[in-house]
Amino acid sequence: MTYKLFPSLLLAASSLLAYSHRSLADAASDDKENEVKSILQRMETDVLAFRDEMERVYSARCETKTLTECAENNFSDCSSTFPSQQCAKADELVFSACGDGETCNALWDKTLSTVSIPAALAQGPSNNPNDNEVIESACYSRLAEQYMIDKYKTDEEYWAK
Repeated sequence: MTYKLFPSLLLAASSLLAYSHRSLADAASDDKENEVKSILQRMETDVLAFRDEMERVYSARCETKTLTECAENNFSDCSSTFPSQQCAKADELVFSACGDGETCNALWDKTLSTVSIPAALAQGPSNNPNDNEVIESACYSRLAEQYMIDKYKTDEEYWAK
């Protein structure tokens, strides 16, 4: 009798073990699914917030302050004047139009954001753009810089996980 009971217990135990394993796998799957949902929700929230910021920035594009701060800007990596500019080293950055790869290769300021304009659009004096839409876009897009810096700082830990 004990002999017949053992296979039944073994079968019941293996069924229970298989069920437990499936339950754990389902729970792990549910956890992963919830994690993915959480990430997608965060991304959607971030995209909508960025959209709102860009709408704010776009609406401020013609404000006197925006235009005044941008009026003296220059968009050339070869001839712009930046507050903390340095000549880029050959192992950092080389713009063949600016240097020979050994001496000063570009004027670079790592303390601020810049807008780089392709040479085809920089046909004005001092290699500046002369198309009003390009100038306007470069000027008002700068208004989003602080938002992006702040957003990066607040999200850095979350996305590093």
